[in-house]
Amino acid sequence: MQRQRNESRATDGSVVRAMPWPLGRWRVPFFYGWIVVGVVFLAEFASSGMGGQTVSLFFKPMRDDLGWSLSRLVGAVTAQAIAGIIVAPFLGPLLDRFGTRPIMLFGAIVAGGGLVLLMAVQAVWQFWLLYAIVGALGLSELGQITGPVAIAKWFVRRRGRAMALATLGQPVGGLVMAPIIGLLIAAVGWRNTWALMGGTLLALMVPTLFIFMRSRPEDMGLKPDSESSGGRATADGTDVVTAAAAEPVWTLREAMLTRSFWLLVIALDLVSLSAGAISANLVPFLTEQQGMSNARASWVLTAFFGAAIFSRLGWGFLVERVPMRVCLATLIVCRCVGTLALLVVPYPFNIVSYVVGVGLLGGSFGLLQPMVFANYYGRAFFGTISGSLRPFLALPQLVGPLFVAVLFDLTGSFNLGFFIMVPLGLRASQAPRSRQVIT
Repeated sequence: MQRQRNESRATDGSVVRAMPWPLGRWRVPFFYGWIVVGVVFLAEFASSGMGGQTVSLFFKPMRDDLGWSLSRLVGAVTAQAIAGIIVAPFLGPLLDRFGTRPIMLFGAIVAGGGLVLLMAVQAVWQFWLLYAIVGALGLSELGQITGPVAIAKWFVRRRGRAMALATLGQPVGGLVMAPIIGLLIAAVGWRNTWALMGGTLLALMVPTLFIFMRSRPEDMGLKPDSESSGGRATADGTDVVTAAAAEPVWTLREAMLTRSFWLLVIALDLVSLSAGAISANLVPFLTEQQGMSNARASWVLTAFFGAAIFSRLGWGFLVERVPMRVCLATLIVCRCVGTLALLVVPYPFNIVSYVVGVGLLGGSFGLLQPMVFANYYGRAFFGTISGSLRPFLALPQLVGPLFVAVLFDLTGSFNLGFFIMVPLGLRASQAPRSRQVIT
């Protein structure tokens, strides 16, 4: 009887579910999973644009003000990776047990508060500690780990496009926030900019998550991709729930006993080692080696993230039609070629080559990485598998960015570090091409 009171029929005959609201009731005439996509988009926007991919914009002003070396500043990224390795194995099972909504709320509060506190750092250990907490207990819970898990729970047949739209928040966050952060640092200083980002994150994400986020379709009497537990027929007469019913179900232990699991981990580790080391040092490369101002470097990031938006949209639809192994291998090669062009192509054409190769053609690594494991091992234990994978995938962040920064401090150039990283990424492209890995 309660179920009947909470449902009505739309004009096309589909079931419309009435959702709880703090001050009454409201109805959505479409699948609620698309609202979840919007919430995850905002979470990815905040985690990327307010402390993730834009942190390197703070390195030069902090270096000038505090006198720290680049390797000491990049050490905060290493500290965050160490903290993430410790936290992630516990986070994954919590996502499967309690759902993504409470975890994301916790992450938003910790990330926002931690960013505000970063305005007061005076010693390098304080920067390392706070940035590690912001990343491992805040940004990872807000979007970096939980976002893909939430989408994998809500979608199977349309997972590619849903994951692309949701994780589009990563490049859009960088696109929007990079120039804003550059202007704010110049106008109010790096300390006040940290505080403004933290306050904005809290105001944007806490009420949004509390009101709109739902962890699984089953919590609302729904099924993945469909509008009701009974499913809905498509134009060709097939049931949209069929894909969910046929999806594989692997436990963590079963997945870890397969050869393909470890081949994928090794391949993605090599990609992360190469890509992470270069992206974390991109702004220092532009300002220290190419002679750009911090403001101009922020606009290069803006162009990069703008290209990555189109990359996500293209790969999101393509991966639903082309085998995953082909998509992943192609994307890895594009990233490596674009990075190599950064070193061998004359300035400023090297910047254009990097934006096209790494941003436009290869800017969807954050999309394909979670989809590989979601498609191959299913959504039932995806949170546990993702959390357990995190320490392995975070290992490159311990050495890659810091290794390149140390080489710069020793040689005064990024060339050697970048030249070492590019072949590692190319080697990673071999594993996804194997048919024994994934189809």
